[in-house]
Amino acid sequence: MRVYLELIEQLNMEFSGEADFIRVDVTGWSDGDVEEALSLLKEISNSYEHYVLQKHFCRHDEGEACTVEVIEVK
Repeated sequence: MRVYLELIEQLNMEFSGEADFIRVDVTGWSDGDVEEALSLLKEISNSYEHYVLQKHFCRHDEGEACTVEVIEVK
């Protein structure tokens, strides 16, 4: 299983541009390092009007479905 932190910009329907998507592979990282990366993503999220910050548990390698843990939504 791979574990990712993801910051996904949510655009207004009127905006035709491409949303930002940041993914950090934290598989095997210590809890402290994951928290530090999460803090940095939260800092970056201040640049967006609307976003989703989540932890993505990817199980494609095992032939299973992925799950996400939503951390913050604005």
